[in-house]
Amino acid sequence: MKIKSIDTSKEFKLNDSIFKVEMNDQVVYQSVVAELNNLRQGTSSTKNRSAVSGGGKKPFRQKGTGNARQGTSRSPLNRGGGSIFGPSPKTFSKKVNVKTKHLAFKCILSDKVKNDSFMVVEKLPSSEKTKEFISFLKDKNINNRKITMVSSTIDEKLELSSRNVPHIMLVKAKSCSVRDLYDNDIILIDKDGLEEISKRFEAKN
Repeated sequence: MKIKSIDTSKEFKLNDSIFKVEMNDQVVYQSVVAELNNLRQGTSSTKNRSAVSGGGKKPFRQKGTGNARQGTSRSPLNRGGGSIFGPSPKTFSKKVNVKTKHLAFKCILSDKVKNDSFMVVEKLPSSEKTKEFISFLKDKNINNRKITMVSSTIDEKLELSSRNVPHIMLVKAKSCSVRDLYDNDIILIDKDGLEEISKRFEAKN
């Protein structure tokens, strides 16, 4: 399979084992959910009655006060007492088989190619001016779209010019995630990024 560059019309070869894979929604779903879960810190915490300081002494005598009996001021019913069923630290991490994750990458890349949402350029723009970056998007007729730009390296000038433009994400081909490639309208990749991502998933089932 071949794809033309949108800036020079040069043809690039796409590996069928990566860019021509049948879509598997369940695999993609599992991988995206796992990534989102693994981003959660799970550090929210409250003190229950055993963690609140004080309360070792019985607040008042058992009988004769007219109040309900109490053995500690740390009771959740009292001001300053512990929380009832409050959150406690926990892990939300979810593991996904490596082969499953690689298949998810291939499914997404193949789907993008199939729907003409995978575009290749010889070189991504390198300018510190946002105006020039927007002009580049307009020239390629991809402005006002949610775009993930993939390259082997992140150009500092491109990062500066694109950071104020909504819905633009820059990622490295070597470390991009399933969510990075999935959550967009268009994947725009340069030739070095295409070579890098092809090597990353080449000969991996």
